[in-house]
Amino acid sequence: MIRPILFGILLWAVCLYAFRRGGREEKIAALGMVIDAYGTLLVVKPLATRFRHVEVSIVYVDMALIALLLWLALRSRKFWPLWLCAMQALGTLSHFAPLVPHIIPWAYAAAAALWMYPMLIVLAFAIRKRDQLNA
Repeated sequence: MIRPILFGILLWAVCLYAFRRGGREEKIAALGMVIDAYGTLLVVKPLATRFRHVEVSIVYVDMALIALLLWLALRSRKFWPLWLCAMQALGTLSHFAPLVPHIIPWAYAAAAALWMYPMLIVLAFAIRKRDQLNA
């Protein structure tokens, strides 16, 4: 129960930081991550059947974030959007874990959720770097 609380704190701390101190790109990335996180909550299956098969509805939500981050990376002169896009792609690829025989559902769930933490940290560092360059 502590992991979702810590994730929520990190998500909102970084996103508020992005909207307070970030530029246009940082704000777009932060908004996309919030929409991805809450969109996943809206489409997730009941706990009893969760992560036993490929979560197609979550894959669609994650693919939308990849599309946004790829668009951002192609338009940006900065390098960090590529990192976010790559990490999101790895998280999305983890949705194919149930295709591996004898995969444990919690391992699939952890692999799908894991990449959002470093993505938020990279975004926070990107905002900090932007602050340093503009100071």
